[in-house]
Amino acid sequence: MLLVLLSSLLMLAGCSRRDILDDYPVSGVEISLDWDGVTDKLPEGVRVIFYPKDGEGKKVDRYLSVRGGEMKVPPGRYSVVAYNYNTEYVRIRGEESYGTIEAYTGHCNGLGIAGTEEMVWSPDSLYVLNIDELNIKKSEEVLYLAWKLKSVVKKYSFAVEVKGLEYVASIVGCIRGLSDCYCLGKGYGVNSSQPIFFEGKKDGDKVIAYFTAFKQAKEMSVPMKMTISKGVASRGKGDIMLVLRFIKTDNTVQEATIDITEIIDTLEDIGTGEDGKLKPPTEIVLPPNDEIEVEKPEIPPNPDGGGGFEGGVDDWENGGNVELPVG
Repeated sequence: MLLVLLSSLLMLAGCSRRDILDDYPVSGVEISLDWDGVTDKLPEGVRVIFYPKDGEGKKVDRYLSVRGGEMKVPPGRYSVVAYNYNTEYVRIRGEESYGTIEAYTGHCNGLGIAGTEEMVWSPDSLYVLNIDELNIKKSEEVLYLAWKLKSVVKKYSFAVEVKGLEYVASIVGCIRGLSDCYCLGKGYGVNSSQPIFFEGKKDGDKVIAYFTAFKQAKEMSVPMKMTISKGVASRGKGDIMLVLRFIKTDNTVQEATIDITEIIDTLEDIGTGEDGKLKPPTEIVLPPNDEIEVEKPEIPPNPDGGGGFEGGVDDWENGGNVELPVG
């Protein structure tokens, strides 16, 4: 008798829960993602977050395939963010609301070079879609949405002539003044004054480097009603500085700083040519009086190949700090 009663209670509980779920209003949303003209190298997938407007209700969060998929969303007014996940360097924070969700990169810890712990990594490819308001109505019909995400990361490359590169074991650089984080909901990059790290390479008598940064609002299609705030003001002289730190064969450091505010847009990476090879980076031509020259080290090079990334650099200020304005 007890077993029969227990079985009946379980059946009633199951029916009650099923009735609640059946009565809970949700609408089917089918999302189709178009990558044509966005990228040839598709990401692993995307994350889509529906944020209820004015904080009413709960957010709906789901990971979909790179081509999209179906979601169940309660009727209501939402703000929406979609972005590709599983990136190497890009992280997400502030995801509790549409206004605070933000992409950023971590600090360059563990490189073994003093000063780099203050820098952040260049972001890898990030594609984002943000919708300020989307109304989901109660319906038994599936709502079909065709979306196309946009790249929010810009690629740069440069080459600059340097004398005395034979005295250089390695080159560490950073860019100051570009966007080091990106507000997904607001739709623009922000500069929080963290320098973006890159590694320079010797190519004959030139230093070449590639780096990336998040796009600012003026580099994207910004809705007319968007309010542009801190971090996206127009650029002025000295706003964007390129810093090269030459670690010489005796482990001393010489630093050169170049103001590239006026030419930063010309440094955008131009990709590959018809032969599939990477086109040469844009060359920064310095005035004759401001050419970079690495001084000969006082101590002869270590025959064991010392120097470079494995240490001995206690302070970046051991070398000279040379201001090299462009133009």
